[in-house]
Amino acid sequence: MHLNDVVIDRASLSDITGILKLAQANDAEHGGMLLAHLEPEAVIMTISQMPSVVARKDGQVVGFLLSWLKTTANLPIIKVVLQAYAGTKDAYLYGPICVDETMRGQGIAAVMFAKLKDFLPEREGILFIKANNEASLHVHQKMGMCKMAEFTYEGSGFVVFAYNS
Repeated sequence: MHLNDVVIDRASLSDITGILKLAQANDAEHGGMLLAHLEPEAVIMTISQMPSVVARKDGQVVGFLLSWLKTTANLPIIKVVLQAYAGTKDAYLYGPICVDETMRGQGIAAVMFAKLKDFLPEREGILFIKANNEASLHVHQKMGMCKMAEFTYEGSGFVVFAYNS
């Protein structure tokens, strides 16, 4: 799928470096809202197991959306998310989603989301967002996701959303 010279497609192992670079530029240490530092091994594993989506412009990764099997996402916060809302038996975890700062506001996140739903039809996606991340909360509600639960982790509030493709 194309959007203003941006190609949105299934992520491959050749996209790993670009995904990690974009994630690092948007993590909390660098003033961004991404919660966890993505480990290369984990990204390789999930791209090998589940469809994930990238946006590329001129061959460079300018956006990504990862998906994870509930059973392989082993961050401590994921256990808390799934206690707050476990979802259906074959539900998967959605996120993080990230779009390069210079490319935001062009609908890239929504197109990546639609593409992921095409890859995983009839399956429920579960995600969580920091309660103070107004931009992300707004975008995800606009994309039709429903608030399912709230929880607190390490003193911060979070909202759990879910959707069905």
